[in-house]
Amino acid sequence: MDNVNKLGLRERIERAFAKRVRRRMLTNAEKVEWVSYHIPKTAGTSFRSALQNAFEEREFFAVYEFSGANELSRGEPIWLPASTKVIHGHFRPHALHRQLFPNGKRITWVRDPIKRAWSLLNHTLDVQNNDNVYQFIKTNFLDQGITDREELFRAMIKHKKSAKFLNIYTRDYKSFNKKFFFFVGSTEHYDEDLDRLAELMQRPLPRQQLNSSQNKQPAPELSDKERAYFSEEYRIHERLIK
Repeated sequence: MDNVNKLGLRERIERAFAKRVRRRMLTNAEKVEWVSYHIPKTAGTSFRSALQNAFEEREFFAVYEFSGANELSRGEPIWLPASTKVIHGHFRPHALHRQLFPNGKRITWVRDPIKRAWSLLNHTLDVQNNDNVYQFIKTNFLDQGITDREELFRAMIKHKKSAKFLNIYTRDYKSFNKKFFFFVGSTEHYDEDLDRLAELMQRPLPRQQLNSSQNKQPAPELSDKERAYFSEEYRIHERLIK
């Protein structure tokens, strides 16, 4: 029976290498000073630019689909350059991030839920990328002849599968409160909050407005029944900023 669990030379080398890589990943994660969670359509692109200007190129690492976002969303370590001081990207908060980045101050920006959802719809229709959001909208609404944006928005609210796109606070932030974060900014007070964060970081954070929607039409006025769709989103949003 002892022979069953014995590893060959190749397997022993691979295991030792894997352990060494993991140790290096954890060691580099300990050096991270700032962990920035980018919620879609909350001025994340503008804030990313501000961070890139505040830190040296080798100190900034963007975390998106092909650079570790899925792993971080599961609380797993990812490869980071040893020089990394700040990470920023579309990954979800996870309780294990406290241990993974023991010296990393966690920051995020939030936005009024209805305005964020409306902006997401407009941005998706503007760029028409073949991502999950656009394909969902195209299949369920555009291909059915619903092309007016306000009509489409109201139709999305009635569709049960829209929640995973529109109700992102409920999906990703339900288990977290303001205590999890060192800083929570509001896009409705972006300049003021950016100045406040710059003081905390002791670094200049330049103001820029990037990746804004081409459609400047304000979010439609919703009925009480339609607003109720976002009731949990507002509850979590308020919990994060107060």
